[in-house]
Amino acid sequence: MLTLTTLTFGATMPASAEPAAPVPTSPTAVSPTGSTLAPAAPATAEEAKTAWIAAAQAAEQLNQAVLTAQETVKSSEAAVGLAHNRIAPAQAAVAQADATVRTAAAEVSVYQAKLDAFASASLRGARMSQISSLLTANSPEEYLDEVTALNRVASDAKTTMAKAAVAKIEAQAAKTAADSARDAATVAVADAQAAKDAAVTAAADLAAQQVAMSEQVKTFEKLYSSLTLQERVAAVSAAENAINLSTDSAQRQRSQAAARAAAGISDDTDQTTTLNTLATELAPDTAAAVAVAAALTRQGMPYVWAAVGPDSFDCSGLMLWAWQQAGITIPRTSAEQYRLPEVPLSELKPGDLITYYSPVTHVGMYVGMGLVLHASMPGVPIKVVDLYRAGPNPTGHRVPR
Repeated sequence: MLTLTTLTFGATMPASAEPAAPVPTSPTAVSPTGSTLAPAAPATAEEAKTAWIAAAQAAEQLNQAVLTAQETVKSSEAAVGLAHNRIAPAQAAVAQADATVRTAAAEVSVYQAKLDAFASASLRGARMSQISSLLTANSPEEYLDEVTALNRVASDAKTTMAKAAVAKIEAQAAKTAADSARDAATVAVADAQAAKDAAVTAAADLAAQQVAMSEQVKTFEKLYSSLTLQERVAAVSAAENAINLSTDSAQRQRSQAAARAAAGISDDTDQTTTLNTLATELAPDTAAAVAVAAALTRQGMPYVWAAVGPDSFDCSGLMLWAWQQAGITIPRTSAEQYRLPEVPLSELKPGDLITYYSPVTHVGMYVGMGLVLHASMPGVPIKVVDLYRAGPNPTGHRVPR
C-alpha cells in the first residue's frame, strides 16, 4: 500500500453518529484524489510505472473499503435483530404494568368505599358509641379499652387506604416506565433499520465502484505487462522510498537496517529461514511464532482482492489466515484490525500487526528486525519490507491471546 495520487472514486459512505443502542456506524469510503476512470495511455515507461502503481494501490484501498462495508452490513443486520428482540419484552412489561394498575385501582376503590362508609357511620354514631360504652362499661379500664378499639379500627382503615393509594401510584409509575421502554425499543428498531439501509446502500455503491475499478485495473494490467520485471521493482521501490519519515522514525529505521546488515539479512532477498529463526527467538509466545512462520511461507504468492488464502491474499486476509494457523481468530478487515490493542512501534514483537494510512486501509505483520510482511497490491507478490516503507502512519497492534 503506497500513497495514491491519480485516481478517484465517485461517492463516500454516509456517516452516522454512534447511538446508545448497538447500531453500527457506516464506515467512510477511501477516496483517493485525481483522475477519471478513463486514463490516457502513458507515453513513456516512467508514466506507465506511475499509472500502474496508482491503479494497483487504488484497487487495494477500495477492496478494504468494500470489505469494511460488507462487515458493517452484517453487524447492522445483527443490530436490527437485537432491537426487534427488545420490543416483545417491552410490550409484555407494558401489559403487566397495565394489569397492576387496574388491580391497584380496584383495591383503592374498594377501600375508599369502606372508608367512606366508616366515616359516615362515625359521624352519625361515634359519639353515641362512646356514650354507650361509658354506660355499659363495668370499669374505667373497660371503657378506655372499648374507645381505643374503636379508634384503632378507624386508624387501620386509613392505613389500609393509604397503602392501596401508594400501590396505585407505584403501579402507574411502573406503567410509565414500561411505556418508555417500549417506545425506546421501537425507536431502536427504526434507528437500526435506518443504519442497515444506509450500510446496504453504501456497500452497493462501493461494489459498483469496485466493478468500475476492475475495468480500470484491466486497462492498467496492459501497462503492467508492458513493463519489465526490473521496471516493476523499480516502480515499487521508488514509491516506497517516497514515504516521508519523521526524524525519530528515520533514526529508528537506520538502526534497524544496521542491525539487519549485521545479522546478514538483506531487504531485497527471501530470508525466510533466517527470519523464521529470529522470529522464533524473538516471538513473545508460541502462538506468535506459529503465526509469523505461517505468514513467511506465503512470500511470493499473489495479492488478490478479498482473498484469504491459502494461495492468494489481500492484506488483511493474510493477517487473518496467519493467525488462524495459530488457532486464533482476528477481525477480517484492516479497519477492524486497527481496533486491536495498540503497541508503540519501539515495542513491537514478531506477530504484531502494523496498520497504515489514515483512515486505515492497509495492514502487515511485524516479523522482527524492523521488517514487515505484507500483501501490498495487485501485481506485487507478498514480500517482506522495511516497516517504514510499507505505507505512511504506521501503528502497532497486538493480537490478544
